[in-house]
Amino acid sequence: MRSKDWIRKSQLALTFLFCLMTLPVLGQSEKGEDDLGKALEAKLEAKTTKDLDAVVGLCRSAIKKGLDEKGIEEAKQLAAVASFEHAEQLKKRIGEGSDRDRRWRFFRSAALKQLSNAVEFDPEMGKAYLMMADLQSEEGGDRDAALEAVEKAVELAGDDRKQLSAALFSRSMLAEDQEAQLADLSQAIKVNPDNIDAVRLRGIIYLRKREPEMALDDLNKWLDSDQKDLSSYLFVVESMIDSGEKFDEDMQGEAIKIIDKAIKMAPEKSAPLVLRATIYQRMEKYDDAIEDTTKAIELDDKNLEALLVRSEVYSAMKEYDLALEDANATLKIRPGSVAGLERRGIIYSQKEDFDSAIKDFKTLVDSGQFDNYRRQLGVLYNAADKPTLARRVFDDILDDVPADSWEGKSVRKKLIAMDSRAVALRGRADAWLSSGKHKNAIADYEEALKLNEKLLELQDAEGLGELIPVDDGALNNLAWVLATSPKDELRDGERAIELAKKAAEATDYEEAHILSTMASGYAETGDFEKAIEWVEKAQELNVIQANKADNDKARTDKQKASLAKELASYKKEEPWREIQDVENESKEKKNDNGSDKSDAEDEDADDDDEDEDEKDDDEDKDDDDKEDEDKDDEDDKK
Repeated sequence: MRSKDWIRKSQLALTFLFCLMTLPVLGQSEKGEDDLGKALEAKLEAKTTKDLDAVVGLCRSAIKKGLDEKGIEEAKQLAAVASFEHAEQLKKRIGEGSDRDRRWRFFRSAALKQLSNAVEFDPEMGKAYLMMADLQSEEGGDRDAALEAVEKAVELAGDDRKQLSAALFSRSMLAEDQEAQLADLSQAIKVNPDNIDAVRLRGIIYLRKREPEMALDDLNKWLDSDQKDLSSYLFVVESMIDSGEKFDEDMQGEAIKIIDKAIKMAPEKSAPLVLRATIYQRMEKYDDAIEDTTKAIELDDKNLEALLVRSEVYSAMKEYDLALEDANATLKIRPGSVAGLERRGIIYSQKEDFDSAIKDFKTLVDSGQFDNYRRQLGVLYNAADKPTLARRVFDDILDDVPADSWEGKSVRKKLIAMDSRAVALRGRADAWLSSGKHKNAIADYEEALKLNEKLLELQDAEGLGELIPVDDGALNNLAWVLATSPKDELRDGERAIELAKKAAEATDYEEAHILSTMASGYAETGDFEKAIEWVEKAQELNVIQANKADNDKARTDKQKASLAKELASYKKEEPWREIQDVENESKEKKNDNGSDKSDAEDEDADDDDEDEDEKDDDEDKDDDDKEDEDKDDEDDKK
């Protein structure tokens, strides 16, 4: 048997051996705990990103040197928090909007690296994934990575309602369609009704969908929150105004309530007053609109927007001299102002001072930056009885937008191009009509109406509402020339009636000149009873219009005289015939008055287009000659 002494010695030897084996490990553990302690102290004092990097470094060192299970968990949590805070500081340095740092892409990349470190240390840090998603959603980010991160954030939110709501809000920002976006926002608000960002965005989306009734609850909640400021009120009301036809009387009242709060909040600011005046103008409360804009101008006598709005209100009141005074004031404050020139040009056209209006719009067109003003210039030339110059303008537009040039383009670009060509064709057709070139006018009206029909079909298919209306003017004018042209081969009474009915339907049978066109169509077909019926209805409308407070007396008086002549013709069972050549008539009138002066632009245009007019006449003559030859050939065959 072995002695007890031997056993005791053996036990001591084994204990010594164990101590030798474990001594280095225990030493490392003590050093790891030492670094972890330093990391904790460093974290408490950390202020800069460099300080936070030092914390992460100490945590890594502590784990490497050795820690027990609890220590490792503590080190990882501390490193994750330090990395996340580092990313937060970098995100703040990126900035927003005009305050964005030019090095923002660098900061984003560095922040994403820190967030990767954070989730490496703590794979369940949902807020880190959420920040990843936000950063990747920025311009030039990785959308797939953003989606992956936000889904992880949603998954990790668990019972944390605020974090889940924030994650759902972030996911809504990545949605590809409004319905999916609204679904996430609604869920975000359901789990956290205090998520004002989600409330605000849902309200804005409803406004974009032109559903202001749905938006109001959300927007009012946002405006009543701690996040409210003056710009928020202005933004909401401007968005409501932009909702188009949905901005009806009820919505206008709600908008006034909101803007009243803004005025109460900042009575020294002019912007809310101008915005309220804009709504009053829409509501035809012109005195209230004048009062608000006048107050805004008293607060800031260089407030261009207030002057322009007041000018528009004065125009609506037919106070054209006061409207012109405000438009000129804007141009005095800012010479060459686009808005000022446009406003003044419109006022001149309302005063029927077409030469002055043309001068302002020509300035806008000649600047080379405002292509849309070419249309208005062409319309003004037509209104000023200068169809040759009008044709020149519309020819340029048509050259820029050839037929079918919109194929393969986006819906928006297609609508713009098609509408531009349709309007130019209509304008040129009006110019041809004023020059007595009925054949050319008919061709342009026909193409314009075909394009208008395609536009209506496209906007219906895309659910765009009534962005572009039925062109009742082109329908009416084509019907008129088909019913009244002295050229037998161009007239078509049945089609004239069909087109006039469409124009009348589009205007609810409330335009006297369109009912007059309907009458001329029936007269052309020989149905004088119907012709008399419709021209008498036109006369009734003329009387109603003449009795309105905003009546243009010169226009209604001229229309009244014309309708009387048409009625007299139909009672004699004579269809109406009409052809115009306004430029030649104007020259003859000037010559009769003993004046040898003429508009310089007219003279230049007449010189340039004399050959073109002769060519048109020759083409008409060639067509007539060809018809005569064909008729002779048929007679020979017979």
